[in-house]
Amino acid sequence: MNTVNRELRLFFDFTWRDWSTTLIPGLIVATGAVTHTSLPAWNVVRFVPWVACFVYFFNLSNQIVGIEEDRINKPDRPLPSGKITVQGAKRRWALALAAFVCTALFNDNGRIIAETAMWIATTAFLCLTPYGGHWFGRNSVAMGTGTWALLGGIYKTVARPSAMEERFFLVVAIWLATAMQIQDLRDIDGDMAVGRKTLPIVAGDRRSRWLISLAFLPLSYVALWVGGIISMAPTTVSAAHVLLVYRTLRGGEVKYDHKTYMLLTYLFCYILALPLWCDPIPNYQAQ
Repeated sequence: MNTVNRELRLFFDFTWRDWSTTLIPGLIVATGAVTHTSLPAWNVVRFVPWVACFVYFFNLSNQIVGIEEDRINKPDRPLPSGKITVQGAKRRWALALAAFVCTALFNDNGRIIAETAMWIATTAFLCLTPYGGHWFGRNSVAMGTGTWALLGGIYKTVARPSAMEERFFLVVAIWLATAMQIQDLRDIDGDMAVGRKTLPIVAGDRRSRWLISLAFLPLSYVALWVGGIISMAPTTVSAAHVLLVYRTLRGGEVKYDHKTYMLLTYLFCYILALPLWCDPIPNYQAQ
């Protein structure tokens, strides 16, 4: 029992920061799948094994290669805090990868193999190539492919998505990939220490805030508008984007910028939930 408790505690310590962008969205998307297909409510939990492996595999991969950055930005994580050795993390990484692949192979005749392969490739891109440390590769590429894999994979663990649902996931992935430059405003010191070329480092803090506010966030809003998602909740979604612009321009302190990033993750979850509160995804029309 002590071993089980330790492993659960390590899973929590490695992954809890990403629950707002993985496990919570997973619950929302799985609930939508059950609702739209009129499945029994218990089917919601079918996404849990795949997403648990999804987030654990990624965090182990990311934190094994990012120890020096975490010593600066997140010293409480298991590796820099000494809760686990690098060798111990590598053993768990191998098990997490094997479990991740197995959950894909045995889920409805391999329905989620494409999403699983995409996430493995995205993780390798981020952790093993220099392009994963550049602002365009890190956010505009990997965030887009990773979000598409996450949302599509979660839905497919429960039911088969329609063409309109797949289009919804693609639009949300493009939106998040465009807006996610916000995340790098809070980690400048750690990113510089490991040689990343994020937008604040390449363009400077103040100039990057103007670029995010006047280019990236408006483009992300346009993606939602073209995709027909704004029409589901025009006032709330528009106001949230205005608030993101305001906070991005006003920021400059790590805790403040982290709260701005968390606002973006809350908006992500809200947008995913819109089809549950409005018309079902198959009935929404592009503008």
